[in-house]
Amino acid sequence: MKKEKSIFVCSECGYQTVKLLGRCPNCGKWNTFIEEFYTSLEKFEEKEIVHPKKLSEIEFEETPRIKTGIEEFDRVLGGGIVKKSYILVAGEPGVGKSTLLLTVCGNLAKNGYKVLYISGEESENQIKMRSKRLGVESDEIYLLTTSEINTIKNGLEKIKPDFIIIDSIQTIYNPEIPTIPGSVTQVRENANFFMKYTKANNCSTFLVGHITKEGIVAGPKILEHIVDAVIYFEGDIRTNLRILRSIKNRFGSTNEIGVFSMEENGLKEIPDASSIFIQDIEKNTPGRTIFPTIEGTRTILVEIEGLVTPTYYGIPKRTVSGLDYNRVSLIIAVLEKKLKFNFNTYDVYVNVGGGIKINEVGSDLGVAVSCVSSLKDIAPLKKSVVIGEIGLTGEIRGVENINLRLKECARLGIEKAIIPEKNKNDVFVKNIEIYPVRFLYEAIQISLNL
Repeated sequence: MKKEKSIFVCSECGYQTVKLLGRCPNCGKWNTFIEEFYTSLEKFEEKEIVHPKKLSEIEFEETPRIKTGIEEFDRVLGGGIVKKSYILVAGEPGVGKSTLLLTVCGNLAKNGYKVLYISGEESENQIKMRSKRLGVESDEIYLLTTSEINTIKNGLEKIKPDFIIIDSIQTIYNPEIPTIPGSVTQVRENANFFMKYTKANNCSTFLVGHITKEGIVAGPKILEHIVDAVIYFEGDIRTNLRILRSIKNRFGSTNEIGVFSMEENGLKEIPDASSIFIQDIEKNTPGRTIFPTIEGTRTILVEIEGLVTPTYYGIPKRTVSGLDYNRVSLIIAVLEKKLKFNFNTYDVYVNVGGGIKINEVGSDLGVAVSCVSSLKDIAPLKKSVVIGEIGLTGEIRGVENINLRLKECARLGIEKAIIPEKNKNDVFVKNIEIYPVRFLYEAIQISLNL
């Protein structure tokens, strides 16, 4: 028996209610409820009875990872693709998601794997044109340009691929669900189908997902919950730099990043990422410090740039790019309170060169030195790095992996390092002069010679 229902669904988190609400009680967003109509079919099916098992009785089989042929991509995935994995790749339009996945298709097909590329956004000629530009040609790659789920099901049964690419999940629709493609119900139901198919047929699936203007994956949050990994492809489409970052990974670390350059013939890997973010080690200008950040198992040297300029408005401006805005505000407050620097009549701009984002508090000291360096118009120590977390009392706290950071610094020609005093006994790197500091004023005095 069929029953037609009308419900209101939050477009942000997928919360459902039988009446229209102004604010979602689950995610707190305003004016996000959309009315959806769907027909549910009530039926009883005989299902397989599954009994609970003891954890000790379950046999574990470690499956080898499948290499994609792109080392930066494999690093972000945790070493390669795990069989039966369900992966969501998200990013802004034009950032290179389709280019990356089509390149992966070509490499997998070369190794004898059967790949089905399903596109609901582009025509066959458009994809063929891109494949020629990327040099992707193989009889093991099958192309299906449709958005209708029943056609996709027929294609899956006929080809039985080892890998599936869905570009994109927001374009797939089920005609039995009377809502538009991209709606919460459509995305949820179609994503569930591909998840069940992936686990039952020993294949791996990549979903391409759109993002909202806030930079999060469009559609219900359940989309991120049911997949095994969520990969973000970041980068300004006006520049060549692209960064691949994992925010969820059931098969590996979420701290790894992959760095690419978008070239005419596709994406080019950049194994030595520091060469992109550091333009010149020899350069020594006011407002610029170098910080060795840890991304998973690799160390990347980045430039932290500070610009302090007199304000012409009643309220001074604070602009931050690549760092946490609240963290930078906290550092400025400590500089004002503990070191008596006056930023009340100055606009402060803080930026991380190259477009990379830093999420660790070890960059605090680099931000502080950059701001004071620009304020006083004094360049920091030449060929130096600044590492340390700043406490509200002005003390410098220790950081992790100090030797891993300093080894990369020494390889790239860094000669001096200002580090927390708590880390001085953990340093075993030669060829770098170490300046251990306990308080913020010590770091400012040493770096700027005040």
